[in-house]
Amino acid sequence: MKKSIYSIFFFLSIFASCTYYNEEELFPNEVCDTENITYQQDILPIFEKACYSCHSSNTPVIYYGNLNLENFDHIQKVVDDGQLLRNIKHELDGLPMPQGGAKLSDCNIAKIEKWIIQGIPNN
Repeated sequence: MKKSIYSIFFFLSIFASCTYYNEEELFPNEVCDTENITYQQDILPIFEKACYSCHSSNTPVIYYGNLNLENFDHIQKVVDDGQLLRNIKHELDGLPMPQGGAKLSDCNIAKIEKWIIQGIPNN
């Protein structure tokens, strides 16, 4: 009898511990600073972490639409046609990116939007 109670408690504790949190839920007090956004300091690290596994010079040409986000001219193209924001915001008419991964944090999306509003400077 005790073994079955312990077993039930054990399995319930395992299932209860499986939850999903996003960055904002885990760190609610952190402020998203979108002032003085620069490509090198703010945007490039986001692309490196979230995009380069599929969109870099190491990606075979036949995959992922041959979009290399290491190349600033290519980034400018997807920004200009609206694809970048549609895709990272997971809008209905876009392709949710990163593909098969979690949506970028609201803060990272806000930084990219601010950078775009600033005219996508290569700074």
